[in-house]
Amino acid sequence: MVKNNKLVLNAAVSTFLACFFASAAAAAADDPPPRITVNQIIRGEGKVGDIVISKNGEVIYEVLEGGIIEVRNTKYKTAQRYSVVKPNDNSRNN
Repeated sequence: MVKNNKLVLNAAVSTFLACFFASAAAAAADDPPPRITVNQIIRGEGKVGDIVISKNGEVIYEVLEGGIIEVRNTKYKTAQRYSVVKPNDNSRNN
């Protein structure tokens, strides 16, 4: 009886571990790409096509070709384009 219980327990543990690792691998494959922030876009760390939308949904930052940043305000229907802002050597954030 003890031998049968060990076999059942081993089978249950093996099945659990197989399911656990399979679900972890599936979750890792479904993870969204890391989110980019407005500060990263402004510093030029974004790639063409990266978009950040403000919390209220009114301001949209988008990286265009040539490193240009377009800032659109949907509430006021305005758009402006900027170059990236590179940190200064004297910046406190270095």
